[in-house]
Amino acid sequence: MTRREQFEQQGYLIVRQLFTTEEVAELRQAAYHHRDQHQKRGLVAQVKQAASVKGDLLSKDGLGWVIYDPRVVAIATELLGDTPVYFSDSTYQIGTGTRGFHRDNIDRLQFGQGSDWEGSYPLIRFGIYLQDHDKYSGGIRFKAGSHQAADGADVFADTRAGDIVVWNMRTLHSGNARRMKLFNNVALHVGLENRLPDFLFREQQGERVSLFFSYGLKGKHLDHYLQQHILKRADIQENVRLSDYSPEVLAKAQQNNVDVLDVKKLLK
Repeated sequence: MTRREQFEQQGYLIVRQLFTTEEVAELRQAAYHHRDQHQKRGLVAQVKQAASVKGDLLSKDGLGWVIYDPRVVAIATELLGDTPVYFSDSTYQIGTGTRGFHRDNIDRLQFGQGSDWEGSYPLIRFGIYLQDHDKYSGGIRFKAGSHQAADGADVFADTRAGDIVVWNMRTLHSGNARRMKLFNNVALHVGLENRLPDFLFREQQGERVSLFFSYGLKGKHLDHYLQQHILKRADIQENVRLSDYSPEVLAKAQQNNVDVLDVKKLLK
């Protein structure tokens, strides 16, 4: 089974050891650097115990290269079937945030209802977790096949530092997943998971640092997402306004076959 066939069947894909140990360490260092710098400017949002740095990844030295990295772009191109469009939809977190199953598309509250469910949905999101989650808490869970169904089998994405995971934005998933000490692979209902005492669960492997970014194909689904996500949320608009790209960064993206959409034009 090809990667694209696997992705289309289960709604998510894990690619192992895409990044080197050195690259993972450099990304962690850059993440902390930008967190510290942005805190001084009041540009860090706190969600639970997670710090979310404002502005997108492509605008940040030491982090933005993942958007146009040839290895990442090759995966996005394979899964989408054409040139990936980057539309300033990216962020990163340091620490532990909220958990609970959800979809990332616009028409996500009711399965099958809304224009997002017409035909295939060519919007995908990548996650890079800069620590191991195959035996530790803090990773991501998926409902396999839920990009095409109301529900699916609940599975842990057993990512390790250096792996990359990508999912269809219609796929049900839950971040900050907790693993039990005695039954490491048993996925509890999230409500029960949140109520049980901490001593039953495994710790995280150090502080959780995670990067997220999206691509899509030009068309009605991307237009719908931009209109409903960016133009109707003040926090997203702030992120876009704080995201400036140098000519050098845009040139590198173009050289590596990423179409960077000028989202700021939508805000004018």
